[in-house]
Parts: sequence; structure tokens; C-alpha cells
Amino acid sequence: MGKYLVFSDSHGSSEMMFSIIREHQTEISGIFFLGDIGGDEDLLRNLTGLPTYIVRGNCDWSSQAPDELCFRIGKHKVAITHGHRYSVNRGVDVLKYWAMEKEADIVMYGHTHVPFLERGYNLTVLNPGSISRPRQSDFTKTYAMIDIDDDKDVDVKFYRINGDIYRY
Repeated sequence: MGKYLVFSDSHGSSEMMFSIIREHQTEISGIFFLGDIGGDEDLLRNLTGLPTYIVRGNCDWSSQAPDELCFRIGKHKVAITHGHRYSVNRGVDVLKYWAMEKEADIVMYGHTHVPFLERGYNLTVLNPGSISRPRQSDFTKTYAMIDIDDDKDVDVKFYRINGDIYRY
């Protein structure tokens, strides 16, 4: 349990992400990277010595990372994927169905480059947006921090690269 940084879609432009990780290293328990890392997965895995969960995206052609991961953190079951195989550009219904099949209560994805958070039906759906190539209307690079604790609800904070915290 603890706080985890959540990133996606750096596409090889990872310097900002690495700086953010170093800044938060003493307060986090691990890192999630949700695909399209652009060849930097070994650098990310070796940066902190913390648990680092990485899935392959549609642009990670030579990656050895899995397409999806499902695992427990405390009482929570977490499912992560890039999302392109679940048609996330058209919505999250297929992704939510997959998460329910996996009996997950937290599902995280990337691919759209747009931050997203939905809570309901005992499922938290999270996309941190893109750390290097955002597509939302203000084109702000974003990432998230998720606090997973057995004794309280899952808490999610989104961060803009300028340091502002905002919530959906």
C-alpha cells in the first residue's frame, strides 16, 4: 500500500518524468507506467529501486513488457494496460468489462494522452494523461499520484507539469 506515481505515453521523452520521480522518491511506494515508454523501460526500472509496473503500448515494438498486468496491493486488485486493445479512444466500457472480469477494483490505462478519472460500481478507472504529448484542450503535460490504502478510499491527484494539483 502507499502512494504511487502514474505515468503514460512519454514516447522516449522521459527526462521530465525522471525528474518528477526523483522529486517524489521519498514519499512514494512505487511507479506505474502505462505504455509507450519509447525504449526507456530499463532506465525507469533502475531509477529508484522501488516496485515499478510497466506495460507495453502500441508503439513499444521492441519492449519485453507484458500487454497487461493484474496484481494485488493490499486488499485492492489493480489491473493495468495501455488501453489500445480495449478501444479506449471510443470510451472505457470495454476496459471496465475487462477489469471486472479480472475482479479488479482499480484499472489504469494510457493511449489517449488525455487525463481521465471515473469512480463507480466499486471500480476506479484512471488515465494519467501524457507526460510528453498531451491531447486535451489545454495541452498540459500531466501525470497522477494514486494513494492505495486498505482503510480508506483510493485517492487520486492529477498534476500538471507546472506543479499545480487539480482534481476531476
